[in-house]
Amino acid sequence: MDTQDPHPHLAHLLKQYARDLAQGAPSPDLDARIGRLVAGGRQTVAPAPLNRSPVVRYAAAAAFAGLAIGAGVLLGMRLEHTRATLATAQARAHDTFWPPADLAMWPSDSVSFKIPAEYSAQGTLVAVDPDSKHGSTRYWIDVVVSNDGTFRIEQVVPADPAQKKGGHDGAAPPIR
Repeated sequence: MDTQDPHPHLAHLLKQYARDLAQGAPSPDLDARIGRLVAGGRQTVAPAPLNRSPVVRYAAAAAFAGLAIGAGVLLGMRLEHTRATLATAQARAHDTFWPPADLAMWPSDSVSFKIPAEYSAQGTLVAVDPDSKHGSTRYWIDVVVSNDGTFRIEQVVPADPAQKKGGHDGAAPPIR
């Protein structure tokens, strides 16, 4: 401070602080307390609380998170096992009510039926409503559907027996 003068406001504060320090004196109570402490010897002081560092807190949080994840995995495994067991039990119960394997849901051979058809504008046969009344030539298509899902056309015959054999031009109708 000898080399440089402080700021005028700071210099004023420093002078007040020096005056207060000069006026201050230890109190007789403070001297008596210090004397008792020195004469009484060492006193047992409770240990200061442990200052746990943030690393210890993070380690505890990580351990708790690991335990929570492990518990979640174990619960999930137990639930999945229970679900699989329940599904197996339901499948067994379903099998007891299901018809035997020798009882087929489909006919053992095949099914045949007739479909009414007419010529379309493109010149091919198209299935139509049997109750509709159109002026074009009507045909019956004999169809066989097998048990394996195959679809066969057996024959195409005119719906009116008086109609001459073949299509509108005398040729057999194309089937698509």
